[in-house]
Amino acid sequence: MKERQNRLFGILALLLAVAQVVAVIGSWLVAAAMPQAAMRSLLSAEGIRWFCGHIDDNLAQPLLVWLILAAMAWGVVGRSRLVGALRDVRRLDYRRRFALRLVGAEAVAVVVALLLLTAIPHAVLLGVTGRIFPSSFSQGFVAIVCFALTLLAITYGLMSGTLRGVADVFSALTVGVVQWRFVWPLYVLAVQLWFSMKFVLML
Repeated sequence: MKERQNRLFGILALLLAVAQVVAVIGSWLVAAAMPQAAMRSLLSAEGIRWFCGHIDDNLAQPLLVWLILAAMAWGVVGRSRLVGALRDVRRLDYRRRFALRLVGAEAVAVVVALLLLTAIPHAVLLGVTGRIFPSSFSQGFVAIVCFALTLLAITYGLMSGTLRGVADVFSALTVGVVQWRFVWPLYVLAVQLWFSMKFVLML
């Protein structure tokens, strides 16, 4: 199974890399053959300067932060076995039921806090127009959800015994990043290709 996944993601990465090479050579050919076209060449002096000077800026997108936070939340939720507990509540022992009740109370508290910060007039997380979209809440929605899931999973893990101390919690925070290892090279290749095309097409 892992070998099949590695082959699939390897093929995707290869296709993205080939597309990047095609974008570089294609932009040069089109710019040379049709100077009047509204396109820039990645092999021109301007293109080379842009490509080398904007790699960090291209990769440092909110999407990268969302992926990292989601991977951390994924790992903690998995290690804590919170989903399994929710699926099979009736078979849980007293300790795990108590942990689940505590998580439920914590989830209610998070929801209430978010409602107080967004639902009442002149709430702190609303935008300058008084709306949720756009606002600080909408901009940080993915991060808020990931942090909330992480907090709930850590609480359940510690209270139920599936996570036994700081070392287990830290390990759980990192395991998701490792499990999502196929995402990181694909992200780098896809984002760089996207911004390369925007540069070439002057978007």
